[in-house]
Amino acid sequence: MKAGRLAPALLVLAALACRAPRPERPEGSCTHVQAVRELHGAPLCEDVWTCSRPPRGPFDRIGLRRVALCEGGTGPVVLYLPGMHMNAELPLVEPRHDLRLYLAEGRVRAWGLDYRTHAVPPDASPAELRALGGWTVDRFVDDAAWAAAFVRGADQGPLFVAGFSQGAALAYRLASRRDSLAGLLILDGALAPGPTVAGGDPAIDVGGQRLPFAERRRLLDQVIADANAPSPVPGFPTAGAALAHILSTAPSFGGEGGLAAGARVSEIPVLAALLRSYDRWWPRAALDGPTPPVPKMPVPVLAFASTNMGPPWVDRVRATARAYGGPEAEVRELAGYGHLDVLVARRAAQEVFQPALAWLDRHAGR
Repeated sequence: MKAGRLAPALLVLAALACRAPRPERPEGSCTHVQAVRELHGAPLCEDVWTCSRPPRGPFDRIGLRRVALCEGGTGPVVLYLPGMHMNAELPLVEPRHDLRLYLAEGRVRAWGLDYRTHAVPPDASPAELRALGGWTVDRFVDDAAWAAAFVRGADQGPLFVAGFSQGAALAYRLASRRDSLAGLLILDGALAPGPTVAGGDPAIDVGGQRLPFAERRRLLDQVIADANAPSPVPGFPTAGAALAHILSTAPSFGGEGGLAAGARVSEIPVLAALLRSYDRWWPRAALDGPTPPVPKMPVPVLAFASTNMGPPWVDRVRATARAYGGPEAEVRELAGYGHLDVLVARRAAQEVFQPALAWLDRHAGR
């Protein structure tokens, strides 16, 4: 599949431009807009719903984003659950850099979920952030289950759930609640406790001691504008070199390319664009929860595992995939990949996206 570039989106009301799905959704108040983009000469419809959720506080909102060919998008239905601090926006415009765009070009109806965290502004006050104290992992799974019901009401066909990192763990938890998922597409994730984060505040900042939020934003903006420009972080010749070093030495991912392998595997400006789209806050209460029961019947699983975090990480990815998928679960190791490389590596289209599309087609009976 060739790489493509999306033309600028034109937001219009749902009644215009192309026929939007009309979900028979669970109870909830939603707004809806639609974008029409050009993908290799074919119109791509992008529908966005924003929906309120209990307990109806100021940040209790989730979003659902659907991308599909306006004509001919009749393939499998996939609900994508992003990772920690991530959302369902599309910061990258090339299908070779974005799984959902790649799948949409392959006629898949690709959905993504904006967690409640997407509604929290980056400058939220400590008093406002106290609302995140009640956002447990179960609440996130409740939102994912609601989103799955919404998707089923909009698009007919077998429903697959994909997840990256923390989203993969949520996908497994969702599968523990539902026996009717057509399969799980797991992108470098497992059911296991997440990294320990020091402190007791209810909200975890995407910025850290190594790169506080303002400095993080400044560096990412510079890399996106010109990775070869002087580094705003002291000690590095260029902005791109600074970001590559910070990512490849991230201690919570093993410090040896576990978060990203740097320019060896991915383009640094592409990594910067992905990271720039992150939401600032994540609830500490959602880092972990009780281990859910494994479904009585195996669920088809295709899992990808990056190797740079070491053999124990690959073993965790494989063990969870086989616990849910049985001996038929397929696990593909991505040698030399870091965590984020699974999404945006130069060869992600060949080594992740295309096998995922083929697997979806096969299990959907196309």
